[in-house]
Amino acid sequence: MIAWMMLIPAKQQKTTMQVESAAKWRVPPLDLSAVSVLSNESDRRWSNNHGLHHGSGQPPLPPPPKKIQYGADGLPIDPRDWTRANVWTWLINLAQSEGLDISPELAQKFPMNGKALCLMSLDMYLSRVPVGGKMLYRDFRVRLARAMSL
Repeated sequence: MIAWMMLIPAKQQKTTMQVESAAKWRVPPLDLSAVSVLSNESDRRWSNNHGLHHGSGQPPLPPPPKKIQYGADGLPIDPRDWTRANVWTWLINLAQSEGLDISPELAQKFPMNGKALCLMSLDMYLSRVPVGGKMLYRDFRVRLARAMSL
């Protein structure tokens, strides 16, 4: 087909394209004057909590800060709230209680926060700490399961 069109001089090649009128597809405006946007108090609260200020010009309110609960070991109960320092404290405390070698390299093998530890598999723990990786993995998973059940 392309080769055939090349044989026809450009002046004879006519493509007709019809454009439909834009007025045909125009949508009439909606009349929302009878609609109440915030009909009751629960709607008002919902809109404030979800950043819907309906033209107030104010930015959405940030969520209230999460209250972090701490366990007896001084670490946040939810491991997802752990900082890097919390991870290192957990590593050192667990290594001491389980008789693992405590070295500066141990903390360097886990340069992450608690959310990153959540993404690690057993194999990832074992590749970092061949002796004791399984114990670290289990302890972390038990803490995470407890926190999620609260």
